Amino acid sequence: MASYFIYDSINQYRSDNTVSEGQMTDSGTPTFSATSTITDHERASDQNIGTIISAVADRDAIEYAVGSSATADAAAVYFTGDDGVSSGTIMTFFVDTDRASLPSKGTISAVSAAGWAVADLTETTGTKFFTEFNGSVANVSEILIGKKLAFEVEPDVNVQSSIDYENSIQKSLGGVEYALNVNPGQEIITISFQNISSTFKANLITMQDHLLGESKKFLYNDGTNFHWVRLDASMVFTEIADSRFSTQIKLRQQIQ
Repeated sequence: MASYFIYDSINQYRSDNTVSEGQMTDSGTPTFSATSTITDHERASDQNIGTIISAVADRDAIEYAVGSSATADAAAVYFTGDDGVSSGTIMTFFVDTDRASLPSKGTISAVSAAGWAVADLTETTGTKFFTEFNGSVANVSEILIGKKLAFEVEPDVNVQSSIDYENSIQKSLGGVEYALNVNPGQEIITISFQNISSTFKANLITMQDHLLGESKKFLYNDGTNFHWVRLDASMVFTEIADSRFSTQIKLRQQIQ
């Protein structure tokens, strides 16, 4: 399985965007109506996978109104446990410029354990992005709608991994050392590319711009496992031949 990133390409995390809860009218090409339905619906788009939404019923939905046109071709959803639905489609995604006669762009099927579920969406540009729940779906803690950036080539075999414990070593007035530890440690993943095209370089820069550097969290799949990460440093590109580049991508694993 090829490696890829999924990142927020629609600016859904901007504070001036409107996130609304509501319901869809039917299961075909529905119309969205805003109404009070889901408990803590805003927690589905807060860059934190530790807190879930609840009280979800069939055809409940969340709308992300992003103002200016944006394009998406993927959605990723984090579940903290079993979704509570035995089988079939549990989530449907819609993209348009209004709330009526919405065309389906992709779906997610039932999951039975904690982790990420990913849907490939029909690439669409719009100003309104919708997630509909098909059943009483449980344990949803984050919904990320954006772009999937597949790796042009797999990274070099020397992918590096380390743990940053963020310890601060201090000394008392008497010269006794002591340590301050603020978290159990975060994995730092360093991916190296020795030879990529100008196109892949441009795509990486576009992703970095959407992420605002280290600002936003995003999803990294290494071909087997998912990682909820931030950029730990801006990318630096070195031209090694005409229109060919090398770079390193440094990622910091997120605790939540």
